[in-house]
Amino acid sequence: MSAPRLVTDGVALASLVLELASAARIALDVEADGLFAYRAKLCIVQLAWEGPDGLAIAIVDPLAIDVRPLAPVLGAAGPPKVLHDLTFDARMLAEAGIQLGHAWDTSVAARFLGEPATGLARMVESRVGVVLAKDLQDHDWSRRPLGESELGYLAADVRHLLPLAHALEEEARSRGIDEEVALECDYKLATALRPPKDERPLHARIKGFGELDPVGRSVLRRLVEARESLAEEADVPPFRIARSDTLLELARAKPTSERDLRRICGRDRAARHSTHWQRAVALGVEDEPEPRPPSPTPPPDLAERRAAERTLTAWRRARAEERGVDPQVVIPGHCVDEVLAALFAKRREGTPLEDSLASIEGFGATRVARYSDALRSLLAPEG
Repeated sequence: MSAPRLVTDGVALASLVLELASAARIALDVEADGLFAYRAKLCIVQLAWEGPDGLAIAIVDPLAIDVRPLAPVLGAAGPPKVLHDLTFDARMLAEAGIQLGHAWDTSVAARFLGEPATGLARMVESRVGVVLAKDLQDHDWSRRPLGESELGYLAADVRHLLPLAHALEEEARSRGIDEEVALECDYKLATALRPPKDERPLHARIKGFGELDPVGRSVLRRLVEARESLAEEADVPPFRIARSDTLLELARAKPTSERDLRRICGRDRAARHSTHWQRAVALGVEDEPEPRPPSPTPPPDLAERRAAERTLTAWRRARAEERGVDPQVVIPGHCVDEVLAALFAKRREGTPLEDSLASIEGFGATRVARYSDALRSLLAPEG
C-alpha cells in the first residue's frame, strides 16, 4: 500500500494541486475537532487519486498551512470528487474558504440501493472486502504531531473510497437508478450550506421544553445561556459542560439550595459549575415567565391531507417494489410534502402538474417524465 504524503507547507501544497488537477477522480474526506472545541475547525484534509504509479494519498494539514489553494481542484471546475456523507465535509471546507463542487456521495448511493446501514466502514467491508479500524473514530484531530498510527487511520478513510464508488455506481447503473443517485448528490451538495430549518432558540430545541411550566421555560433559557458561555470560555462543546437532560431537570425542579442542585446533577460534570446554575435558576425565576410555544395550527383540510399522504405513500412504496428499488428513488423524503402540494394545486386550481413537479428542488426531470401521469390520477378532481 502507498504511504500517505503529509503536506504541511505551501510549496508541497502547490505541487499537490498540480497533480490533483490532472486526476480522473479524487477521493476526499475531512476531519475536524467538533467533539473537543466550542466551534469546530477544519483539522485534516485527506485526498486519494490514481497517479502514474498507482493510488496516491495526501494528508493536508490546515493547522499548518492555508488550504485555499485547493479550491480550484475541489470546486465545480475541478475533477469529480467522491465523498461519504458530504454535508459535513462541505460545511467545514466552506469555513476554510473552499466551495466544494462536482461531488458524488457514496452514502446517497448506498441509501438509494436500500442498504439498511450506510456507514463508511460497513459499506467498505460489504463492497470492497476491507475492515476499517475504528480506534481513532473519536480522536482529537487538532492534536499534533500526527504519528504513524494517525496517518494510517486517515489514509484508510480515502484509500477505499474510489473502489467503493465504482462498486456502488455499477450496482446503481445495473438497477437503473444512476440518474436519481446523481440528482440526489447534487441536491445534497446544494443544500449542505443552508441554515438549519429549525430556527428556534437553543433552549427551545431541547426535548421536553414544551412540557415545562412558564417559569421553568425561562429558567431553562437562562441555564442554556450559562452553558453556552461556559463552553465558549473553555473552548469545549456545550455537552462537555452539562447534558441537556440535566439542565431540563434543573429547570423542572428550580433548586434553591446547593444541596438540591448537586442532588439533581449527581455525578454529571455539570456539578462542577453549580454556582453558575444557581445564578441561572435565580435569574430565570425572576424573569418574565416564558409562554408555551404555539402549537402549529392544523390546516382546515387536515383529514383530507392525511388521506392523500397515505395514498401517496402507498403509491410510492408500490412503484419502488415494482422497480426493485428503495422508495427514496421514487420520491425522496424531502420532496414528499411538495409533491402533495403540487397534487392539491392540480386538483383545486388546475395548476399544470408537470410545471409544479419540475419546480421542486431535487425532484428532477427524470421523475417528472416517469411519474407525472401516474401521479395525476392519484388526486383526480372530485365530481
